[in-house]
Amino acid sequence: MPKFTLCSSIVVFSISSVNLAIAQDNPSKIEIIEVTAQKRHQSINEIPMAISAFNSGQLEELGIEDSTDLATIVPGFNYSDTAFGPPVYTLRGVGFNESSAQATSTVGIYVDEITIPFPIMTKAANLDLERVEILKGPQGTLFGRNSTAGAVNYIAAKPSEDFEAGIKASLGNFETISGEAFVTGALSDDVNGRLAIKFINSNEGWQESVSRDDELGQKDKFALRASFDFDVSNKTSALLSINYHRDRSETLAPQAIEYVAAKAGGALNASFPVFGPILDDTVNPQLFPGNGNDITKADWTADRTPSLAHDMQSISLNVTHDYSETLTFVSLTAFHKFEDDGSEYERGGTAGVTAGYIRGLTGGPLDTLLGGSLKDYYEGHLHGDYATIPDDEFVPSDYVFQHGEIKSFSQELRLTKTLPESVWIAGLYYSKSNVDYHTTQDWGLATNVNILPTSGFGFNKLRNAIEQDTNTVAVFASADWYLSDKLTLTTGIRYSEDEANYDGCTEDIGGPGLALFNQFFFGGNDSGGEVNGCVTVLDFAGENQRLGKIKDTLDEDSLSWRLASHYQWSPSTSVYASYSRGYKAGSYPSLAAIEENQLDPVVQERLDAYEIGIKSLLNDGKAQLNVSAFYYDYKDKQLLTKKTIPVFRTAFTLGNIDDSYVKGIELDLQWLPLEGLTLNASASFIDSEVKSGDGFNQLGQSLDLSGSPLPFTSDFQANLLAKYEWHLSDDFTAFTAIDGAYTSEYNADFKANVEMTTLVADFIGSPVEVFIPPQPYQYDKRFTQDGYFIANARFGIESIKNNWKLFFWVRNLNDEYFVSTMVKNNEMIAAYPGMTRTYGVTLEKSFY
Repeated sequence: MPKFTLCSSIVVFSISSVNLAIAQDNPSKIEIIEVTAQKRHQSINEIPMAISAFNSGQLEELGIEDSTDLATIVPGFNYSDTAFGPPVYTLRGVGFNESSAQATSTVGIYVDEITIPFPIMTKAANLDLERVEILKGPQGTLFGRNSTAGAVNYIAAKPSEDFEAGIKASLGNFETISGEAFVTGALSDDVNGRLAIKFINSNEGWQESVSRDDELGQKDKFALRASFDFDVSNKTSALLSINYHRDRSETLAPQAIEYVAAKAGGALNASFPVFGPILDDTVNPQLFPGNGNDITKADWTADRTPSLAHDMQSISLNVTHDYSETLTFVSLTAFHKFEDDGSEYERGGTAGVTAGYIRGLTGGPLDTLLGGSLKDYYEGHLHGDYATIPDDEFVPSDYVFQHGEIKSFSQELRLTKTLPESVWIAGLYYSKSNVDYHTTQDWGLATNVNILPTSGFGFNKLRNAIEQDTNTVAVFASADWYLSDKLTLTTGIRYSEDEANYDGCTEDIGGPGLALFNQFFFGGNDSGGEVNGCVTVLDFAGENQRLGKIKDTLDEDSLSWRLASHYQWSPSTSVYASYSRGYKAGSYPSLAAIEENQLDPVVQERLDAYEIGIKSLLNDGKAQLNVSAFYYDYKDKQLLTKKTIPVFRTAFTLGNIDDSYVKGIELDLQWLPLEGLTLNASASFIDSEVKSGDGFNQLGQSLDLSGSPLPFTSDFQANLLAKYEWHLSDDFTAFTAIDGAYTSEYNADFKANVEMTTLVADFIGSPVEVFIPPQPYQYDKRFTQDGYFIANARFGIESIKNNWKLFFWVRNLNDEYFVSTMVKNNEMIAAYPGMTRTYGVTLEKSFY
């Protein structure tokens, strides 16, 4: 196992965060909560793994609305927005910055052990919870789907025989109202039921346009879960869960940082950067809020409202049968259906310009050279349906529309045998998913799609049409061996076969884009394409060059494992060590593909994780300290990168980084220093680096990436929570709490350790030549998020007799400016901001 030293130049520290509760029978001591990280109830201190756990009350008080908010309370966990909707989760530096709907995450998301297969489906997982468990390190030997970073397992509140009900209502700024309610109880002698709903609506957006009187950011979410617990017999029980989620919230607008006109086609490109006169940051600096520190300022296409149109339904069935006191069979069956009925995303961060502005445009070098004879030349920028729109209608710089459907089925079967000397689990897992998605990218007046701004030599819109079927079959086994009263050995193994079948291309949408391809790819000859058909070039420069769909299959198999030991050093202290190997299967991208190699799949990545840790109760049970140290050997890390393509020089694709590592130490402390006072403190120090690998950064520079930290990985994160409760009378208590989270700076792009870029020479020969000579390299600091601190506060009272609680809260108390990511979206460098200060009041009431 790799050694750690205290030398800051080679060591990293991170956290093994464990949240505990105060024992109800003795409020002066810490109660060790139970989790199901190993598919059975165990004390969190018995499991040889770094785990963070939060109960429902903590999640509510901390304002955790969905999985993306976990980044504010779990050190080592990061979240970033993407231009196409799906969130990107990174845990301990292990993440996949890919925005396609069919992209899977390095962090598995589960509800009651049932996987939610795609990140775009995960934002409504926290409805009516008992707790959430965050497991760090490769998962797969016990959880149904392989993942390299870890797993987030939401444990939903279950139906009970006794009647219970509860409501919670909140009022907040931005005219926000939200509510939750549940009711549970016996429906018959053998059936218990539970119904839970949750909604949030706001009538006022929190983002403010920098170009006009307009706002964005209204929320409109609704979620429902109905669950039924059946006592089929004295040995068999079943839990049926039916879920629905709808999201019509307005989507986030990025903050513009810099406009960079990008011309394609080399010397043959005579286009004019239409936005140049407007998006000059020296003339109109107010249009670039990404260079300021006001989190609320942004811009988006003037006559559009970016918003979601997401609906998700799921049904799951958990059947448990006890063959005997020592042998249990479990069947987990689930079906998910996700529909996108027309979501819209702003990517350019600008208001756009009117068609009348373009039609009235004169001047420019070519027009001046020809004495103003090409006044109508500029109207060539208005391709396709933009050619006939009214003068007062706006044309965007970069806008996205999405329609699609995802269906997923999974089945897990497992047996658990409990013996005095061991506990073993063996099972089978099968899943099948279908993703059918259409993404329309509207570049409007982008310079690099207006090759020659005259009829027939440019385009505004292309549609990425993909269908991907994935199948996974796996067999797994795990065992805990009780070698002595103090020593437990855990072994686990999993064999998986993953298959992805891809059918897709980029389609023209009724404009003259086909003529562009005729000119540059086919020398003026007929390409064989059809309007509204595929424009992706197959077998480029070969005898069979043509336009068409890509049909491909990716077959992969993997063998992952886990070896861990847990030693109970004393009644209050345990130590553990583990070595595990995990995989994440490959997948295909959904990108505007000019040439077929842009749609090559990314292959599976592998992570070998070494970890040691200690979990200790201190001060006669009034404190708990947890420490873990880990080293990850990371092979073939999946990432969003670029490739060289003809005409457009470089374009986005997926790729793998050969070799990298992540290492660190994690610390977590909970302490009850005084009656009524609870302190939680955790800290994470992480070091990551690419050991070998070449690739492109976001600016399209080809680099040797050796020595670069992994993107979205903070060197240091820390969380602190202080809560104090006291009695006002025999019936009333009061509480106040403040918590804060600090994240050190991190990079949203690779930061190469070189002085020169790498020579790029491809597709040699006019007019498709791509030749980019070596140039001096300096990392662009605009892709770095500075360190930031976010504080939250709460104050309230509670009636013990009448079971109600009223509290006031404020989140991002200090109104800190921070962003989740910085990106290069076509011609705009832009930042995706976090949430501004919010505040409100919440009332909770329980009925028994």
